[in-house]
This record gives sequence, structure tokens and C-alpha cells, in this order.
Amino acid sequence: MSGWTRFAGSPIHALFGGPVRVVLGIVFVYASLYKIAEPREFAMSIALYDMLPLSLVNLLAITLPVVELVAGVTLLLGFWTRASAAVVNGMLLLFIAAIGYVVFVRGRAEFGCGCFSPAAAEAGKELATDTLWRDAAYLAGGMYVMVFDDGALGLDGLRRRLRAGRRNDASKA
Repeated sequence: MSGWTRFAGSPIHALFGGPVRVVLGIVFVYASLYKIAEPREFAMSIALYDMLPLSLVNLLAITLPVVELVAGVTLLLGFWTRASAAVVNGMLLLFIAAIGYVVFVRGRAEFGCGCFSPAAAEAGKELATDTLWRDAAYLAGGMYVMVFDDGALGLDGLRRRLRAGRRNDASKA
């Protein structure tokens, strides 16, 4: 068995991956709540990026929070763990690209991303580079979950254990 195989298959990943998965789930559920409650304010936050036509801004303001909520809940539950992490990672890559565009192309050092509240987007007091680093850290966690966490401490693990139990019962009969 190679070193990588031994490392990748280590049960220690459940101990690290589980908490990282739960934190990411909480972050995405929390981030979705104001956006779902206040879609108009979130649409205005998206419009501040000045990257999309207004027709797409409204569509994104309605759909993105729902995707964030579903991905966050499934991460919290450890259900479809790797697929949920892949969705979260995709969103994080888009967020990093959009904020990077605002910082490096538009030259705006302070920018309210609209990530967690409309007040931050309107105030524009958040350092955009801090947001980039935060999202990069979330992405690193999401990549870890996607690669190493098989949901052993969530519903995915429970589902596998139940299937294995049924197979064992069937083979004994």
C-alpha cells in the first residue's frame, strides 16, 4: 500500500473532515438566510459588482441563496457530502473570482461583498483582500472535505452502515 493510499484512507479524516464540513455547512446556511429573507437587498449587493446584466442579477439573487441553503444543510447532515462540497467549492471559486475582479481589475480595496448582510455591502467597509483570504480558507476546507471526508460521521456513513448490516443479514440467511 502506497503512502498516499494509506494517508487518503486514514480514519483520522473523519475526525478533521467532520468538523470542517459542519463549519462550512453553518457558514453557508447562515449566509443564505438574509439573502432569502431580503432578496431585493441581495440583488442590490450583486449589482454593485457591476459584472452581470440586471436581468441576471435578479435571477442570481433568487437562486444563489437557495443553492447555498441546500448545500449548507446537506453538508451539516453529511448527506451527499462530496457532491455538496463540490457545489460549495464551485460557489467559492465564483465568489473569489468576482471579488478578485473588483479588487484587481476595478481597483476597489474596500468592498462590501454582500456575503452575510446587506449592511456590509452598502457600507463598503470590509477590506476586499480580507474577504478573498477568508473565502480561500473556506475553499481549502471545502477541498479537504471533498477529497477526504466521506461523510462517515453523517448520514452518508449511516447509510453505508445500514447497507452493510443488510448485506451481512442477507448472507447469514
